[in-house]
Amino acid sequence: MRMLIFDPRISGAAGDLLIAALLDMNSSKFRLEFCTLLKELLIKIDPQFDILHSVITKKGIAGTQIKTKSSTYFQPQELTDHITSLGNSLNLSKPALNLALNAINFIIEAELKVHNKDSINNTHLHELASTDTLFDILGFSYLFDKLGLNSYKLILLPIAIGGGIIAISHGKVSVPAPATLEIIKKANLMVIGGPIEKELLTPTGAALLAALNAQPCTNIPLITVQNYGRSLGTRNYESEIIPFLQILEGTEVQEFLQEDIIILETNVDDVDGEILGYLFDLLYQEQLVLDLSMINTITKKNRPGMLIRAIVKPINAHQVTNILIRHLGTLGVRILPSTRHIIPRRIETHHITLNGMKESIQVKKGFIKDELISEKIEFEDIKRLAKKKKKTLREIRQQIHSDMKRET
Repeated sequence: MRMLIFDPRISGAAGDLLIAALLDMNSSKFRLEFCTLLKELLIKIDPQFDILHSVITKKGIAGTQIKTKSSTYFQPQELTDHITSLGNSLNLSKPALNLALNAINFIIEAELKVHNKDSINNTHLHELASTDTLFDILGFSYLFDKLGLNSYKLILLPIAIGGGIIAISHGKVSVPAPATLEIIKKANLMVIGGPIEKELLTPTGAALLAALNAQPCTNIPLITVQNYGRSLGTRNYESEIIPFLQILEGTEVQEFLQEDIIILETNVDDVDGEILGYLFDLLYQEQLVLDLSMINTITKKNRPGMLIRAIVKPINAHQVTNILIRHLGTLGVRILPSTRHIIPRRIETHHITLNGMKESIQVKKGFIKDELISEKIEFEDIKRLAKKKKKTLREIRQQIHSDMKRET
């Protein structure tokens, strides 16, 4: 499968950076045609609008840079109306137009939340209401269409948000700005502070990445790279960091799927079996762990104890850590970021006959490409039928397998 990886780990993201990185993947002719088209479109509603693009170098690294100039500001409803009408002028596909509308909605809803308003009719977007915002959203959505991104698997690495204090229309605020933070929260974007004390993630950049609905990933997955684009912003920083945004295009190695996980570990030597059993039930019932192991070990002072190891999705790491500390009384939990290879799986419903009665069971099947690798009956179904038929688990499992073989 074709894959596009957005890498804002040191650059953060803004509309111009995202557009410039996509343009950098293409020829100078394509870049010129894009800028000419968007300028001709937007100059109709903002006579002062202009776009400049160039390939520049910063500290010896080359990348594409986009600069815009605008003089017109709009009300929130006007922005939405312009995106719809101008999107139709660009012949945007339905997915691309939805991307644009979702992005502006992220911005508007964030502003409503920040200012405790309930209608776009009584709120203002200030810096986000300019023609620049229209260019960022329409330009990115147009490239989404032109480059066929709706057919790609999209991956988003952690977004650098920067740090420090910035000035907005309401005064000075800490980074990330309130609207940006609301978008981060609403879209569940994976972010990281730094690497410099400046604003790196803008509300528009956050909204565009949120609207992409890309798969979050902490590391570049297993791919072969065919192309890449690099963008450089207009700011210069007194730092060894070169804050360029990179987009990688490649082909996924599809034999296995890869996903990020967190391994949580702690040693305990003073917890009884009842607490451990309850913890096991709690974490699985709440579906907070992918796997949970309790391993006999020897702890400090030669005491017999247990190594508790939980494999969790990154989003659940904090909650599971909290549960481990509270229920076990441990003073610390080790956090081991990792990845795992998994094979695609699906759950199928099978209808079987046991003792002359029709029953339904769930079967989990795993595949490598089109090859069936594993097939396992859901244990809860085996247990349910064993109780119902008053038979052992072994007998029910054998009967189910026999019936399934007859089906095939």
